[in-house]
Order: sequence, then structure tokens, then C-alpha cells
Amino acid sequence: MAARLVIRRATLKDYGGIMGIGSLYQGRYYLPVMYNKYLDRFNCYVGELDGEIVSFVGDRLVDADATRTIAAGRVKESYHGRGIMKIMLKSIDDSYKDVMSVKYETITATNLMLQMDGGRVTRLYTQILERECLEITGKVTNFKPYKIDSHQTKVQELKSEDLMEIFLSKDMCSKLFPGERIIPNWHPYRLLPENIPLMMDGLKFWGTKCSDQSKYTTLTVTEDFNLGEQLMYKLCVYGDDTHDMHQHAVKHIQSLNLLVKSGKYSSIMIEVSHPLDCQDAGTFLSVFEQCGLKINSYFPVNRMVLFERKRK
Repeated sequence: MAARLVIRRATLKDYGGIMGIGSLYQGRYYLPVMYNKYLDRFNCYVGELDGEIVSFVGDRLVDADATRTIAAGRVKESYHGRGIMKIMLKSIDDSYKDVMSVKYETITATNLMLQMDGGRVTRLYTQILERECLEITGKVTNFKPYKIDSHQTKVQELKSEDLMEIFLSKDMCSKLFPGERIIPNWHPYRLLPENIPLMMDGLKFWGTKCSDQSKYTTLTVTEDFNLGEQLMYKLCVYGDDTHDMHQHAVKHIQSLNLLVKSGKYSSIMIEVSHPLDCQDAGTFLSVFEQCGLKINSYFPVNRMVLFERKRK
């Protein structure tokens, strides 16, 4: 690489340059509308060559500062294959050499990233868990929420103390969270009370309890984004109880209906992730199909894979 890669903290003024790196996943990306919040939530960096922004990545500490999690990494397509992201990650990692609390580094990858990566991630990191991803789409004019039975569901929005109750229960954690991790909106966390304030910032958690109300049996996590005329709704599912999953689907149809009414949307895009061994995913998804939405069989991202490594 003839020119030297200059790595520096990203600022609000870098918005245009960072968006110029290019879109991801055929335009299914929320960074354009989340950029300001990303700067608040993450340590964000750009890489420049001859004054041109060619790369971007963010990171932050979670798990009571024991884990550095990497997010939103991207390199301009014309600069692929030059090792730019490797240089950026090495430089940022070096900045933590005196931070003794940091023991781990995590990265969440898609099947597309792993296909293009050439095996680097799998050589350097250990796989912790894998989840299935899919996309549900539809036009607002075809969205018919009244076609489902809108009876009162038992799904309730959870507060911080509810998450604390779940995280302190080994039984609930073992059933809801394989790998002892939760990955709302692609950002992984260990099941620690210290992570709850971070997760509650911008995310909504929904839960249902078993018949005796002693423990939660299904949990969903949502975040919505206004992408102009398109409503993006991210939906993460934990648990696989058939009755619960149907109730959660009904609840999210109700939430989508309220969001659609509050904006000027022409289309809906729902990004769903659920456990690989979820036996009742079909039951859950059928509720959305009843309302005029469809599963996008051409959606390129079908896996979310969490990797971790110990810092040297």
C-alpha cells in the first residue's frame, strides 16, 4: 500500500465520507439513520488514504469492561484485499494494551462476511453460537393486521428489573440463551447485570411467563428504524414455546401497526433472527404471512455467527 493509512476517531463531519464507502446487504443497513447514536454508543474510527475515507469500524467495552466488541466494520469495495481492516483492528486493539480489564474480543459475522473472509475469522476466533436469520417484507397497502385474532396477549414489555430477574436465574438463562450470550441487534453481551443499561438503550424487550408465572419462557427483542418510506423492524427471538411464539408474533403485528400509522411508510422490512433449533419458527412466521407480509427467499443473510477470542 503506497499511501499510509491514517486512522482517526470519526466525527459528525465524516458522515458523507462514511456513507460513501457503500451500502451493505443490498441497502439493508441502518447506519445512515443511526450514525449520530453510533458515535455516542461506540468508539468509531475511519481509515483514510490520501484524504479519502476508505474504511469505518466501531467498538465498545461491554461485560463490565471485560469484552471489546467490534461492530459495523466496512471497507470501500475498490480497496478490498489490501488488508485495510486488519490494519485498523490492530491499531485499535493496541490502544487497549494498558486496559487490564479487557480479556476478550468478539465479532458477529454474517454468512456473507464469512464467505468473503477467506477463513481469517475462523482461524483467529472461536465460534460461540450461531443463529438463523431471515427477512419478512411487504407493502403497507398489503399489510392487513386485522386478519389476525387481536385478542389481548400475555406478552409484556420488560423493564430493567425483569431482565435482572432473568439474568440471575441459571434455569431461565440456560433455556433462553444458548452459549450464555444474548445478541440483540447483532451486538453480543454476556448475561451480566452490568450490561442491562447498555441493552435497554434503544432496544425493547418483551417477555411471556409460564402458566404459574414463575419464570419467563420466551423473550423477544426489537428495535425499529425509519428509513424514509421504509420501516425497518429488527426482531430477535429467544425460546421456542409454540403458544408463546404465536402470542409474541401477534404483539409485534400490533406494534408494527402502530408504527405504520405514526409514519408515512410505503413498505415494511422485518429482520428476524432465531435459534437454529427453533422447532416452531413456522408457527411464528405464519402470523406475519396471514397479515399480508411475505418471507423474502432472496434475502442474502441467513446466518448470524458470534466469534470470540481471548486477548493476549
